[in-house]
Amino acid sequence: MTIKQLNKKTDEVHNRISANVIKYRKLKNYSQLQLALDIGLTGNAFIARAEKRTNNAHFNIEHLVKISEVLEIDIVEFFK
Repeated sequence: MTIKQLNKKTDEVHNRISANVIKYRKLKNYSQLQLALDIGLTGNAFIARAEKRTNNAHFNIEHLVKISEVLEIDIVEFFK
């Protein structure tokens, strides 16, 4: 597999994760700001960028662990 193919696959996974964060955040009636504050951020700017994938922003494993705990869902749900 080439680097280009690997990068494409990585982008696909990041996009899936972002879509699922949005899905579960909305299902649990959380605003971007409330989720951000609950995982230890000071504002919603990062959450907004990571959900929209602006400037290649994405959630890392630390974010996903915290978000899954706050939203009370299994972390694997972000990858489905």
